[in-house]
Amino acid sequence: MKLYSSPVAPSPRKVLIFIAEKGIENIEVKNLDLGKLEHKTSEYKEIAPNSRIPALVLDNGEVILETTAICRYLECLYPDPNLFGIDENEIAQIEMWYSRISFELMMPLMFGFRHTHPHMSELENQNNEFGLAQRELAVKSLKYYDEVIADKEYIACGKFSYADIQAVTSLQFLVRLNKIDINDYKNLSNYVDNIALRPSFAK
Repeated sequence: MKLYSSPVAPSPRKVLIFIAEKGIENIEVKNLDLGKLEHKTSEYKEIAPNSRIPALVLDNGEVILETTAICRYLECLYPDPNLFGIDENEIAQIEMWYSRISFELMMPLMFGFRHTHPHMSELENQNNEFGLAQRELAVKSLKYYDEVIADKEYIACGKFSYADIQAVTSLQFLVRLNKIDINDYKNLSNYVDNIALRPSFAK
């Protein structure tokens, strides 16, 4: 298998962390230079027509796009350690939290950055008013999740899961890009620091 990735993007980083947690060693990683628009080349578009990363090319030539889809596929191949839940309650709780984090936290942070940061002006049809509104929404979500995580080590089911990968990678990457200080949210800051101590996050 071959994973098309980038060291500067949060989505492929989630897959790389997932792979490290599973101890999977038979996946070749091909890094694309986004600054040089290598994800926009005709060669890569044959793999990923939407020009997005990550993309996992299977040994039979089939391609899986989208971070969660790739991780779910790998979970089926390598069920231990389990990261998506072992019974109906865990599966539902973990899916609920990583979905909520995606829509309530990650997306507002992402849109806030894409639509207000000068560096993105060449890559995005920016709408500054929309970007500022998304950043304001992200701040509200940060306050909410700071309360949610106050008495928890992990976001769901009392154990490390894909929901934590989703949360921490988003917070590590997107908060600072929106010029928000994570230290203003003490519980979230401690949560991120503790999860980041895992060896998979150091890779």
